[in-house]
Amino acid sequence: MSRLLSQSWGRLPRLATSAPTFRPLGVRFASEVKDQDIRKKYSATLLLPKTDMPLRAKNAPATEDKYRHRTTDELYREQYATNEGPVFILHDGPPYANGNLHMGHALNKILKDMINRYNVIRGRKVHYIPGWDCHGLPIEHKALAALGKSHTSLDPVSVRREARKFALEAIDVQKAEMKQLGVMADWDNPDGVYRTLDHDYEIRQLKMLQMMVSKGFITHRLRPTYYSPSSRTALAEAELEYTDLKSNSVYVRFPVSEEWMTPRLKEAFQKGREVSPEATLSLAIWTTTPWTLPANMGVSVHNEIAYVVVLDNAKRLLVVAEELLEPLQERFGKLQVIDRLDGKHLIGTKYRTLFHTGDPESLPAIFAADYVTSESGTGLVHSAPGHGHDDYDAFQDQNIPMDDLRCPVDDEGHFTNEIVQWSGNQAFSALVGKYVLGAGSKLMIEQLEGAGVLLAEEKIEHRYPIDWRTKKPIIIRATPQWFCDVGSLKPSAVEAIENIKFVPPNELTPGRNRLSATVLSRSEWCISRQRSWGVPIPALFNSNGEPLLTVESLEHIISVLREKGIDHWWAGSDDEFVPASHKGQVLTKGLDTLDVWFDSGTSWSLIADAHLRSESEPLADVYLEGSDQHRGWFQSSILIRLAALEKDGHKPMAPYRNLITHGFTTDEKGNKMSKSLGNGISPMDVVNGKKGRDAFGSDTLRLWAAGTDYTRDASIGPSSISHAAEVLRKLRSTLRFMLANTANATPLPLEEAGLTLVERYILHELSTLEQVVREAYEDFTFNKVLQGVTSFTSSTLSSFYFDVAKDALYCDPINGPRRQAIIATQSHVLNAVLKMIAPIVPHLAEEVYESTRSNHHKSSVFLEQWAKGESWIDKEAADEMAVLLAVRGEVLSMLETARQDKHVRVPTETAVYLASSPTMESLLKRHATLLPSILGVSIVKLTAPPPSTWSVTGESESVSITLAPAPAHQCPRCWLYTAPAEAELCQRCDMALGDSPTPM
Repeated sequence: MSRLLSQSWGRLPRLATSAPTFRPLGVRFASEVKDQDIRKKYSATLLLPKTDMPLRAKNAPATEDKYRHRTTDELYREQYATNEGPVFILHDGPPYANGNLHMGHALNKILKDMINRYNVIRGRKVHYIPGWDCHGLPIEHKALAALGKSHTSLDPVSVRREARKFALEAIDVQKAEMKQLGVMADWDNPDGVYRTLDHDYEIRQLKMLQMMVSKGFITHRLRPTYYSPSSRTALAEAELEYTDLKSNSVYVRFPVSEEWMTPRLKEAFQKGREVSPEATLSLAIWTTTPWTLPANMGVSVHNEIAYVVVLDNAKRLLVVAEELLEPLQERFGKLQVIDRLDGKHLIGTKYRTLFHTGDPESLPAIFAADYVTSESGTGLVHSAPGHGHDDYDAFQDQNIPMDDLRCPVDDEGHFTNEIVQWSGNQAFSALVGKYVLGAGSKLMIEQLEGAGVLLAEEKIEHRYPIDWRTKKPIIIRATPQWFCDVGSLKPSAVEAIENIKFVPPNELTPGRNRLSATVLSRSEWCISRQRSWGVPIPALFNSNGEPLLTVESLEHIISVLREKGIDHWWAGSDDEFVPASHKGQVLTKGLDTLDVWFDSGTSWSLIADAHLRSESEPLADVYLEGSDQHRGWFQSSILIRLAALEKDGHKPMAPYRNLITHGFTTDEKGNKMSKSLGNGISPMDVVNGKKGRDAFGSDTLRLWAAGTDYTRDASIGPSSISHAAEVLRKLRSTLRFMLANTANATPLPLEEAGLTLVERYILHELSTLEQVVREAYEDFTFNKVLQGVTSFTSSTLSSFYFDVAKDALYCDPINGPRRQAIIATQSHVLNAVLKMIAPIVPHLAEEVYESTRSNHHKSSVFLEQWAKGESWIDKEAADEMAVLLAVRGEVLSMLETARQDKHVRVPTETAVYLASSPTMESLLKRHATLLPSILGVSIVKLTAPPPSTWSVTGESESVSITLAPAPAHQCPRCWLYTAPAEAELCQRCDMALGDSPTPM
């Protein structure tokens, strides 16, 4: 160990110098001048590290920018042209083109890029086409907000023009920011990205719709859907969020005349009349949505639930579930039980509501439904199939006619005049035009009370769906919509999902269960939206509202739109789109557009049309998005892919082999980032800095992303960014040190380098690390990659190997065997570590690689393929080093004791004397020349210690250790205490300088 180690103690603190002695200012003693002059003369003979690479990147964004184009655009094109491995396809889920990137975007794009870069460096041909989702309400809303207009005040073509302009501007912003993150892609090639607003993409999407029409998947009918009055469109379940809302729930009675009762209910009614001769009988129902009462078309009960007829304080007979008597008495007062009967004995009973006053034949009736429980309410469920999915499905299952499906609510969520017509009561005209979730509900309750049918009212707080864009409550409303029949795809979906690899694995996070539950829980998918900015559903309607959407009509319409553009659907005349077989008929264009999940869900067709691999394999190797996409893009993609494969003799298969999900980004307290909380951090502020904040560059942000367990929510804030920056600094320092030692040398092949035990051990540890890192990359566990690499570079290399090797590197003869072995090893380690960390920190990797370009001929480090190569696993070296490292640990502890006792200032002032068993002595003798550098002292002898002024003793691994003063003099060149006399060179330094013992 030499003076160039800066008196390193490994992990121990540096030895303190003795207390200073007073001397006049500016005066140096003659002996000090002489020693310093001699040492200064020898410093020029040392083989010190040399590199132009700066220790720190003072301006990280500017430094990274030098390598940005090389490691993104150029690299993507070159790897695709030259890599000879199999094609690896990561299909990009398109983010909305509606603003700057947020931290969730950054996490997503960095994770994808690390996967792609790993596959490039492994020699695979990576296919990655970044995409943007350009249609839909978020973009339309922002575009119109910028104009200060509503979509109803502009014609569709104008709305589309403004939305397109907004989307294209947002894409340019996001693309520039993604480049700054170091994301590899062919960014400036029109075919290098996809946008759902591109003409070819839209035509391909319409051809996909035509395919689904040809297979009978697409239907048009009136049925309930999620509807947003604030956005004035139907919504998919994936477009909903949930919040806690307070609302009024009501208990209402529906009167039943004796002639409408079943025989068993009539019997119970007669018993009630015996107690109260004037009593009437009603069904008691409970609802949290009183505004849906005009749409009532039935009351559901459960066949097996026990019901009772009770008499209340107002001498009214009510039918309720027996198990709910106790809670109902708290609301209605005392209830006297008259009779008990099963739910099946109520089936078929007709009743009247305030909104059913016509022919008794048209009155609603009680029916059975399995979803009815006696856990809350009254056990009798108000059913409005025009406002409820379960109600609609129950009516369908039991073939209850719904020809006149009730839904007296308009596009703005206001009551229509139908409630007046149904009730025959002008008093209800006060409800017309009232918002059903606001004044309409309040007024409805007042009307119920005035009519004497309100039994009770109470405030409740419950989870309620809201529009994820406007954050306002939605309603369920029956409207004419287009649906995709996905129920028939369920058996195929089960088989396809079984063959998907989920990350994280199913036992950790139920990704498989989530996707299965989402896909299998729905039978229909509402694919129509009532907006202008999107791909049209090109249906034609006759005067009766009957649609024409056939393979033939679509073939004609698509040919027109292919020639004149999608906007022509709104700009062109109706006649222009009528197919030849229907010429002469009066048909008008529909105005619905396709759900944006249909837009993005067809994006896999880009890969299919490229014919990159056999049809027997999944189209893409990886889909990677946030965990919310199980009910969004993941679901729509698999459904449309299965529909395309259905009935064609193909095996059911998802479009993705691996389905990877990541969590959301939070602040360091675990709070979701939001503007209202003011805790959001822009990824570009981390990269480029902002007023009062440092610019860390994208590699720091990428390193943060790699270090997170992205399968859970990932927190980020000042401390985590600073930590990532420090890890990057240390990594840079380690790579730079190896670069400085090897860049100007010509390393020998490892097989010819005469490796010592230390080098064999380092190569063993490196080979072990490479196995771990490769497996971690293949399993997409990037935090394991980072943990393994940083542990190796900080502990194995910096704290041990560099410490041990510096003396020989700097002071041995330039072609000395030990020095050549170290250079060969460090060169090999540098190249290996560089490939391991390159996918995470590509800019740093390119910077280091450029400094070694004289030894290479590739344009990028990623083109230096990371092949498995020869393994340097060496268990014997590992076992032997384990013994010596244990001795080293004891010696370091003993040195600290000597320092505290003021025997030494620096470790090189000491010698170590070892005594051991014959077996251990054999090991020590085999590696005797390495022991001084391993133990960090000047001399190690396998003899008993001579008498000395002080000593420290210890024991490790059956080795007795004595630490004592070094018996020789300090060499003025290497500073080890190995010289025969004062001011003379040690034998090693003498050989390094040739025959002359004097400084050069």
